[in-house]
Amino acid sequence: MRSRMRYKIVLEYDGSAFHGWQRQIGLRTVQGETERALSHISLGASVTASGRTDEGVHALGQVAHFDYFGELDAQTLARALNHWLPEDISVVGCSVVPDSFDARKSAKRKTYEYVMYTSPVPSPLRRTRECRIGDRADVAAMNAAASRFVGTHDFSAFMTSGSSAKTFTRTIYSSSVTERDGRMVFRITGSGFLYNMVRIMAGALMRVGRGEKREEDIERALSTGDRRLMPDVAPPEALYLVSVEYDGI
Repeated sequence: MRSRMRYKIVLEYDGSAFHGWQRQIGLRTVQGETERALSHISLGASVTASGRTDEGVHALGQVAHFDYFGELDAQTLARALNHWLPEDISVVGCSVVPDSFDARKSAKRKTYEYVMYTSPVPSPLRRTRECRIGDRADVAAMNAAASRFVGTHDFSAFMTSGSSAKTFTRTIYSSSVTERDGRMVFRITGSGFLYNMVRIMAGALMRVGRGEKREEDIERALSTGDRRLMPDVAPPEALYLVSVEYDGI
């Protein structure tokens, strides 16, 4: 009888041509393409991710796990998967993990980045990677506003309907907006995130950058939980899942 081994894989993907992570009948998804590639190696294997990314969202370090009945070293398995994966998905890391490891349930921290730029006109070449704020933006004001997210808060005002979350309290460990190579990057690390939470945060920060909101408005939304104070959901194409962290893995 062949032994069962559990593998952790780290995926990088361009989300532009996907209908999100989750497998959907008749639609191209990251989970569907990953399981299709895996079927050439192990029939019937399913892949569990740290969480779902929406349509258009990219990943530099999405983490997933699956079980394989057989014995392959991690590097050989990664090469085999990359052979069968489409060009907009790559396995950039692979390791054998204990059976107790669960990519979703074991996750402790996630880091996202939202990438923005300023320009008098929209850039066609940037439209699937970045989001235009406008002609100019006050990066210092955006960074000050972003710092208000740090701590443990009820983020009800930063969630759209459709979430299956039972509680709305999350802990944010770091949150900042910096300039990098002519871009403004909103980087945030937290214990977890509600549905569309990062995109709503990004939408609020862009308003701050344009002078339409102040950092005090962020504080008021956090204290009241009033979704009407944070009406914008920033486009998905500028959002990147950067990394997922685990204890001891």
